[in-house]
Amino acid sequence: MKVYDNELTIFFDVDDSLVMWEGNPYSPEDGKIKIKDPNDPDTPYRYLYPHKRHVNFLKKCHSRGYSVTVWSNGGWAWAESVVKALGLEEYVAKVESKPIKIVDDLPYNETFPTRLYLPFDNEGSD
Repeated sequence: MKVYDNELTIFFDVDDSLVMWEGNPYSPEDGKIKIKDPNDPDTPYRYLYPHKRHVNFLKKCHSRGYSVTVWSNGGWAWAESVVKALGLEEYVAKVESKPIKIVDDLPYNETFPTRLYLPFDNEGSD
């Protein structure tokens, strides 16, 4: 069993949160980053825009003592590839697949009451 002994935890989703699926994901374009897709051996790379505001927020959370987890419905390997492509290894404590079920005595909106999303601007504003 792994124990994460930090009471300050924050979770970041990958798709359309840390990287944006705008335009053709198979075409390198200005401002996009190259990400290895471990789930698709036929077309192994994706070219996606980093969501700079969320990336910077993740770094700030880490500097404030948060334990940062990055997760994805695409699986832990996709989450790991995105973290590496963004150069966030030193800021992220854990990568994992997004939970498919949660067992709790409280409704989901009481267990996870605060959702934060900063608008995306692919022109590069931070």
